Amino acid sequence: MGYPVIGLIANSTKQDAARHVHRLVEAFRAGGAVVLLEEATAALAGEGGGQPLGEVAAGCEVMVVLGGDGTLLRTARLLGPRVKPLAALNTGRLGFLTTATEGELGRFVQAILEQDYRLSPRSVVEASFTGLDGRVYTEGGMNEVTVTRGTFSRLIHLEVRINREFLNRYSGDGLIVATPTGSTAYSLSAGGPIINPAAGVFCLTPICPHALSNRSFVVNDNVALEIQPMEPVEDVLLHVDGGTAWSLAKDQPVVLRKAGWTVPLIAFRETSFYAVLREKLQWSGSSV
Repeated sequence: MGYPVIGLIANSTKQDAARHVHRLVEAFRAGGAVVLLEEATAALAGEGGGQPLGEVAAGCEVMVVLGGDGTLLRTARLLGPRVKPLAALNTGRLGFLTTATEGELGRFVQAILEQDYRLSPRSVVEASFTGLDGRVYTEGGMNEVTVTRGTFSRLIHLEVRINREFLNRYSGDGLIVATPTGSTAYSLSAGGPIINPAAGVFCLTPICPHALSNRSFVVNDNVALEIQPMEPVEDVLLHVDGGTAWSLAKDQPVVLRKAGWTVPLIAFRETSFYAVLREKLQWSGSSV
């Protein structure tokens, strides 16, 4: 069994990012692997031969991400259907999605070199929408798509349809449509439920709803969701995984569906979703 070709992308804003890149590159090369560096990552490490992210993904079998969940989500979003199995070394604070921590670097490298890991496929929510420039965009997020008010402080009103059937009209600061992976992110902070990543669902969570009866709603992910901003509309924004904000054209719905691809996350074989929850949310059971 030959060693895989490793692609490497790092979040240069993280503390000691350059040192960690050097450690990873040296460890993978010492194990016999070929390492392809994304352009900015190569510059950070003072190495030549950096390539655009898309070319790195096309040439590698495993993509190693140095950073936290945000770096992982951004990488998956930029690659879209071209995504390769992602293994993230967490240099952040929380890390629901990362494979290992800095202290596990040696084990992390060994597991990838020996292909001793499991894949956890994560669904993607894909949004099609019209921007203020009149162009139709399609963007996919592993966590969520969020429609929110812009710079104005007034409520926005969003009409939601499922397979063209009216569901509800939400008034508040906005609406989150989360995947199971995203259920532990923004949706959880807004009062949504925690969902197993293998569940085939979307979760609609209103943000600061005007009506107390508006709660999170879970729906099968094989449906088409339409979010229609209603008048008065002054500034409505769409975010995908907390990235770039798009201003939405008036009178045009946002259509959301499950994407035709998944994001394969690499995890240690013994790591489970429930163990991650206990660790990250500091669950310890009842003291009674």
